[in-house]
Amino acid sequence: MAAGTLYTYPENWRAFKAQIAAQYSGARLKVASNPPAFTFGQTNRTPAFLNNFPLGKVPAFQGDDGFCLFESNAIAHYLSNDALRGNTPQAAAQVLQWVSFADSEIIPPASAWVFPTLGIMQFNKQVCSSAPTIHQMPSLLLTGMFQRLDKLRKNAFASVILFGTNNDSSISGIWVFRGQDLAFTLSEDWQIDYESYDWRKLAPDSEECKTMVKEYFAWEGDFKHVGKAFNQGKIFK
Repeated sequence: MAAGTLYTYPENWRAFKAQIAAQYSGARLKVASNPPAFTFGQTNRTPAFLNNFPLGKVPAFQGDDGFCLFESNAIAHYLSNDALRGNTPQAAAQVLQWVSFADSEIIPPASAWVFPTLGIMQFNKQVCSSAPTIHQMPSLLLTGMFQRLDKLRKNAFASVILFGTNNDSSISGIWVFRGQDLAFTLSEDWQIDYESYDWRKLAPDSEECKTMVKEYFAWEGDFKHVGKAFNQGKIFK
């Protein structure tokens, strides 16, 4: 039976996946979410933490045997039992199906309602309106683009961030494609909204690239090239 420590910040809903899985499976899980065991923004930037979790992301799991995992779905899967994972290939595929469905179809729209109550993003009094507000528009446009690019998921990964506040926002992100060229032009199915953005190729060995990858994958940092504060991030995978 799995046993270990889950590193996260308090009330991280992504960490709840692992905690729920452990409750059902009986896995022995310790949660480190408060000082001195863990301080978000400090502990996850230390060399010792980055040695086990190079991206510095949480939730992160370290087993009592030294086995390390990040990404909430992977951690929840590891801490589950056969009943949760699916004890036949068909059942396991259905579990994966609904996990993927939740990530792509439920979480994006639900975040507009739930995240303000958790303090993750600013509350918008017009959220009940049938028409999106100016503040919502960039986020909704990005969500729509991701949904329409579903056929690209096996060939690309992206971390895209909405910066700024009402009437002063911008979208910027890092995309990783198979191959050396911009993937959108390779298939008609992938040519969704990409012309609305400016694209440039980063030099993998440059300090600029290393800094941007670290900041965009962790959703924290100075983001000096943007000049606006982090608002919210979205992952395409």
